[in-house]
Amino acid sequence: MSTSAEQVARLLSLVPYLQTHPGITVAEAARNFDITPAQVIRDLKVLWMCGLPGGLPGDLIEVDMDAAEGEGRILLSNADYLSRPMRFSPDEAMSLVVALRAVAEVATGPEASALTSALAKLEELTGDESRRVAIAVDAGAAEMRQAVRDAIAAGERIQLTYDGVARGETTRPVVDPVRIEVRDGAGYLQAWSVEPQAWRTFKLERVVAVESTGVSASHHGEPPVTGGAWFTDRDNPQVRLTLAPSAVWITEYYPVLDVETHSGDQSVPGHSTATGAVSATLPVASVDWLASLLLRLGAGVRAIDPAEAARPAVQQARDALSLNAALFGDHG
Repeated sequence: MSTSAEQVARLLSLVPYLQTHPGITVAEAARNFDITPAQVIRDLKVLWMCGLPGGLPGDLIEVDMDAAEGEGRILLSNADYLSRPMRFSPDEAMSLVVALRAVAEVATGPEASALTSALAKLEELTGDESRRVAIAVDAGAAEMRQAVRDAIAAGERIQLTYDGVARGETTRPVVDPVRIEVRDGAGYLQAWSVEPQAWRTFKLERVVAVESTGVSASHHGEPPVTGGAWFTDRDNPQVRLTLAPSAVWITEYYPVLDVETHSGDQSVPGHSTATGAVSATLPVASVDWLASLLLRLGAGVRAIDPAEAARPAVQQARDALSLNAALFGDHG
């Protein structure tokens, strides 16, 4: 169900659209406006009551509702005063330019050509103002990104040199690249990884080299739908961290499922909480990733649930202390 504001904005575009597409079907209009056929009918019933001041029959937009509800075909008239579509405001045009520039940095195939064409037209309309705006996507070096795009276009298998944060090591996976996507201001490559025979997602800024294999990529169907952000599927392992104010920054840097702010009079069993502390639920990318995060935060983590999730980090800390003692003795 649309909000009133969304419906008004849509109706102002719907009228000129219907005037240039006389007799269009309800289903096609719904598809083009990304709404349901039922919502199209509701919109038409609103338009039926709109028009020039006075409200007389000759002042109102005429919609053949019998045709719309019976035959599924839209016939609209007496709306010539709304024949011109809405124009972009300067702020709207600038927002669209910025969005297109961000996507154009990682676009491949026919989409890249379409984006370039649309962006050129908008930049011509917005003039010098748009040239003052810079946009950057975390998508690695330009030459590396272009190599990935070329491999996708050519249908070629490639080998990546990838600095993985989760495992804290550099790997060299051989992959069949499929597409590049932008999530939360960062570019990601979706590819079929040959060795585990499974879909993998690689953050482009962590790809430090791309090498051709001279082998054509195989077809593996469509990659899984990722949704709005990575590692937010509730089927993934999760931990709940109670964070000191100094560690609250991670809730803005990493995906979180929920955040609870403590007012100071609440407490976690065995741990007092101060004003500014929070509890947050994080999806866990891997055990090594969580251990690395906990070691980085140190005393900034007041509590963790489940408690056993901290064991790898605790063991790594103990190993480090033992190694330090072995190397430097009591003076380490």
